[in-house]
Amino acid sequence: IAPVFVLMEQITLKKMREIIGWPNGEGDGIFSPGGAISNMYGIMAARYRYFPEVKSKGMAAVPKLVLFSSEQSHYSIKKAGAALGFGTENVILIKCDERGKMIPADLEGRILEAKQKGYIPLYVNATAGTTVYGAFDPIHEIADICAKYNLWLHVDAAWGGGLLMSRKHRHKLSGIERANSV
Repeated sequence: IAPVFVLMEQITLKKMREIIGWPNGEGDGIFSPGGAISNMYGIMAARYRYFPEVKSKGMAAVPKLVLFSSEQSHYSIKKAGAALGFGTENVILIKCDERGKMIPADLEGRILEAKQKGYIPLYVNATAGTTVYGAFDPIHEIADICAKYNLWLHVDAAWGGGLLMSRKHRHKLSGIERANSV
């Protein structure tokens, strides 16, 4: 219904992907009004990717799904869990080290624990720049765990994503290219 604006969005997003170094601007994306809604979009995309029937049948048609995020992550992850019908109790918070980074070993342990209880692990939120410490989670290690257990990896880069433009600091986001959504 707005072909010019859609075209402008596509061209702008492709240019942004080229600037950050994605080959030929490959990828996809949408603009979002803020980080909280971007995090919710990431959860919605994960849920639809693994359980497309949720669109027509609702949450009653899917197994008991759990989400994982660090104890230092943005409050919007729990808020999205509530709003999207997962329930805040099914947003499992992962321990962080003394610098505020997610501890991958705790993530893997909590995934296995959830599976033993009969839950289906769906989504992991890694943070690139926490709001309190400015911590960057170890994205490569988290991505390895997500690949091992077939979980969706989202990186909340609302605070630190701009570092992709920095030659000096972009290494802090190493592994973000492995995420399903940012």
